[in-house]
Amino acid sequence: MRRKLFLIRAIFFISLIFSSFHARADKEASLFQLDFPDAVTADTSRFLPVIVFDSLRAIDLVPFTLPYDITYWKAKPERKKLALEKRFDSLMVKEKLTRRSVYNIAISRPDLIDFYRLQDFDETLNSVKGKEKELHVEGVDEPQLLPMPFLLEQPKKSRENNPWKLKGNLSLQFSQYYVTDNWYKGGTPNATFLSILEYDIIFQKKKWLWENDFDVKIGFYNTSEDSLRAFRVNNDVIKVSSRIGYQTSMSKKLYYSAAIDFNTSLFKGYKKTNSNEVVTSFLSPSRCFFSVGLDYRHSKNTEVRVAPLAYKIISLLPSSEVNPLTVGLDSAQYHTGYSGYMIQAELNWKFSKEIQITSNFDLFSSYDCRNIEFDWETIGKFTINRFLSTRLSLIMRFDNTPKDEKAKIQIQEQLSFGFSYHFQ
Repeated sequence: MRRKLFLIRAIFFISLIFSSFHARADKEASLFQLDFPDAVTADTSRFLPVIVFDSLRAIDLVPFTLPYDITYWKAKPERKKLALEKRFDSLMVKEKLTRRSVYNIAISRPDLIDFYRLQDFDETLNSVKGKEKELHVEGVDEPQLLPMPFLLEQPKKSRENNPWKLKGNLSLQFSQYYVTDNWYKGGTPNATFLSILEYDIIFQKKKWLWENDFDVKIGFYNTSEDSLRAFRVNNDVIKVSSRIGYQTSMSKKLYYSAAIDFNTSLFKGYKKTNSNEVVTSFLSPSRCFFSVGLDYRHSKNTEVRVAPLAYKIISLLPSSEVNPLTVGLDSAQYHTGYSGYMIQAELNWKFSKEIQITSNFDLFSSYDCRNIEFDWETIGKFTINRFLSTRLSLIMRFDNTPKDEKAKIQIQEQLSFGFSYHFQ
């Protein structure tokens, strides 16, 4: 009885070992048998499983090394892998081999593969006799027909290599104050609307730099104290400037430059509330500056311009109602000019993504200092989100050109809130 049990156990053990070796040999043969001989035709493909080639991953194109290759491992792992880890590695290897097999078959014998929705694109490709199917893949986001190899898009031109740069800003902002007639501290209701358009065109190539700026600022306000008009203009400025520079050999931050600056008004502006005295009108007054000098560009945010040669022209239209004496002209004069020098500075200081301060300083003075005009504008921009912002501006101005009154410092301050959009 014992001998029979021993023989049974021995036969079972030997059969188990033989089956394991046989399975291992079959596995190794299936792993490496990726290429199909030329004798395989479309008629024999009915014995193969249905293969659908619906995508291609980057991992399919990377050279693959079997994990049980001795030369692949340089060092043994510090610990034994768990059964779950081994199972996961086995599945990953199987997936890689499966995808590589399908890829190899698709390249060598595309007539053996049922391509995804291929018949929808070309009915003539259904017949495989004497023809070869093109290899197609389907994109992940949306179905598309792509021939193999991949259709590589033409590389887009980098903006950094483009000498032209365009940028701009559009703002529509307002402020409002309201009180009733019986408010215990008094006051008058008023509302202010401000629109700003800024657009810059910059060309820079090698040592040449050409900057063009176009700025429009128009603002209206109303107050119950003005019984003559429903609203008045408090901001009316159009500025156009063009500057060309050539980099010096002394420093990359220093440029020889020549510039033209022009600013004027579009609407009628009155001196005081309930007054009919016109101080600005269409193209009256207009100021044009020509200058030649040096520009020092410390960085993109800091710039100083000095022009020892400058010429200023002030003009009025003959049909204008503006008093010539208020802009430095004689009573029967409509234009005049002054020779002198100019100093300009610009600073952009960005505290954070939400807070930015810009300061611009412009000074023109005749050589005899009888005609001095400067504007110093400081703007604080406080961004709320992509389309909303708050703007605080402070402008200080001095001009001793007018002949009808003594020159004094002029100040304008304005706080507004509203829509703001940057584009480029």
